[in-house]
Amino acid sequence: MTTRQPSGMTVPQAMREAARLDAAGESAAAEALYRQLLAAAPDCHPAYHALALLACRFGRLPLAADLTARAIALDGTVGIYHRDFGEMCRRLGRLDDAAAAGRRAAQLLPDNVDAHYNLALALADGKHYAEAAAGYRRALALGPEHGPAWNNLGSALDLMGDKAAAEDAYAKAVALNPRHAEAQNNLGALYSGQGRLEDACECFNAAIAARHGFAEAHFNLSTLKTYSVSDPHYIMLETLADVAESLPLEARIRFHFALGKAHEDVGDHDRAFAAYARGNRLQAGLHPYDEAWADALCVSIKATFDRRFFEQRPRIEAGDSKGRTPVFILGMPRSGTSLIEQIFASHPDLFGAGELKDLSDVIHQVPQAVAGQPFTAWCANLSAQEFAALGEAYRERVWRLAPDKAFITDKMPGNFFLIGMIHQMLPNAKIIHAMRDPMDSCFSCYSRLFSDRMDFAYDLRTLGRYYLRYMDLMRHWHAVLPAGTILDLHYEQMVADMEGQSRRMLEFVGLPWNESCLDFHKNKRHVKTASVAQVRKPIYQTSVARWKRFGAHLAPLLELVRD
Repeated sequence: MTTRQPSGMTVPQAMREAARLDAAGESAAAEALYRQLLAAAPDCHPAYHALALLACRFGRLPLAADLTARAIALDGTVGIYHRDFGEMCRRLGRLDDAAAAGRRAAQLLPDNVDAHYNLALALADGKHYAEAAAGYRRALALGPEHGPAWNNLGSALDLMGDKAAAEDAYAKAVALNPRHAEAQNNLGALYSGQGRLEDACECFNAAIAARHGFAEAHFNLSTLKTYSVSDPHYIMLETLADVAESLPLEARIRFHFALGKAHEDVGDHDRAFAAYARGNRLQAGLHPYDEAWADALCVSIKATFDRRFFEQRPRIEAGDSKGRTPVFILGMPRSGTSLIEQIFASHPDLFGAGELKDLSDVIHQVPQAVAGQPFTAWCANLSAQEFAALGEAYRERVWRLAPDKAFITDKMPGNFFLIGMIHQMLPNAKIIHAMRDPMDSCFSCYSRLFSDRMDFAYDLRTLGRYYLRYMDLMRHWHAVLPAGTILDLHYEQMVADMEGQSRRMLEFVGLPWNESCLDFHKNKRHVKTASVAQVRKPIYQTSVARWKRFGAHLAPLLELVRD
């Protein structure tokens, strides 16, 4: 017998009428009718799914996921229920549930583009990039003109380090739709890292033309150019300043940093600092820096790695059997580490690996490591053989990047915390300490929005105290380690006498002089740091004493680092 609703309609009639009401913009009436239908026919799983889609459209994601789960409980063979449930879970951050639902949807709907695409999105959010790339490729085999899939495939490949394949994927997305703002921005970022700055600017401009309020593209473009007051992009940034407060928080942060850079370029330093300050204040609120933890860590490092520690612990001094020499470039961010590495990487015998996390990863993967504890809690108990094994594990990981090179640089600035471990793990390692005027280094940090977590950089006092900890640790390492373990390189001396300082650092690591080091700015290697534009230029001195243009605003920082 056909079930009838209070209105006298059958279930199919009620479903059609509710869909009609929804399409006509009468969503509240449609929702009421779906609920009436479920009161009379509680096993009507399509009604639960339809209600879920309504809830999702109006931002009620938890309710939408719950309603879709009810539909699945009534009939688990309907693929679109699993597909949509997976996407709802992904947006809620329930990534395991999203991936499980996505896999079931792909099984039930093997020819459905969106089933494979949604699964890939969930896998990418969970950082399973290889699986995500495979999912995007399955979606594209079914729908070769699916632009978002090409763009997201590019993102997955980019994160996997396959820059050439990522570029091809981004380019396909752009070819399908030149107004695909995200794809243009992603392609521009890739070009920027390759040093193709004109191509990058063209992509960022195309992204902005497609979406005027696209803050990430505005920010990316601002890092690659020098503004004048007549620059159309400068005028656009000033115009958008009135609506910036309506942007999502992270977009607002990027916009303020872009505006600060533009104002600084045209010499309006007060307005530049005001924009930087707004961006920093918002970013600092996202991830407050735990200074008590930082203080305790530094005290622990100095207490653990004292002079007696090194005197009582012999190192296994035998050189690496494969002739591999790691070169660590460390110090404060924005102190010249990228310039030093770019010069090194222009030498034919050395590979510049950029900022690597391998050292920290290797150290914290030892059996003695306890989650939440600093490495100083257990490292004093390691034998010489265990330290050597950690060093070998580091070399094995890093030399996969360039097996044919004798030297590889690791320019993670924060490795200055780990110099004691480096000394014990890697006796043949070379350590170069990049130094710069503290005010220039700190203000350069403050005026930059970093792509990685640099939570200490977004407040002047927090930044100044971080600098003091860093310098205290560097003085400690110089005091407890043998003379000549660390080479101090001053940024100001580097820009004043590039060849002389370059010869000095090459001699320190054991490399012969090579004239190509003088042409470091022509090196086409991929660069991902905030210095991507600077290392593509010949040496210049305009960044020396830059902070003085903002001196009236920097008293809290100057009070901390003046000595």
